[in-house]
Amino acid sequence: MTEIQATAQLDVLGKKCPEPNIMIKGKLDTMNPGDILEVIGDAANKRSIERFVKMRGHETISVTEDGDEFRLLMKKAKKEKGDRPLGTCGLK
Repeated sequence: MTEIQATAQLDVLGKKCPEPNIMIKGKLDTMNPGDILEVIGDAANKRSIERFVKMRGHETISVTEDGDEFRLLMKKAKKEKGDRPLGTCGLK
C-alpha cells in the first residue's frame, strides 16, 4: 500500500472555531486542485473541520486521532462549492 504524501501541512492546534476553517480556506486558496493538505488540530474541532471539508466539496482521504489531537488528510476539489459557511461550529 502506498502512503499518500501531503503537498502542504497546516497546524490549527489551539485555535477556536471558526478560525481553523478560515485558515484551511486560506491555505487551500494557495493550492492547486488535487493537492493534498494535512491538517493537524484539536479533537474538539474535528467534527467542525470534517463538515467544512465536505460542505466545500473537498475529499477527506483519512482521519487519525491521537489523544487530544487529530490529523486529517484531504484532497482539494477541482472546484470548491462556493458560498458554504466558514463557521460550522454549531451545526449538528
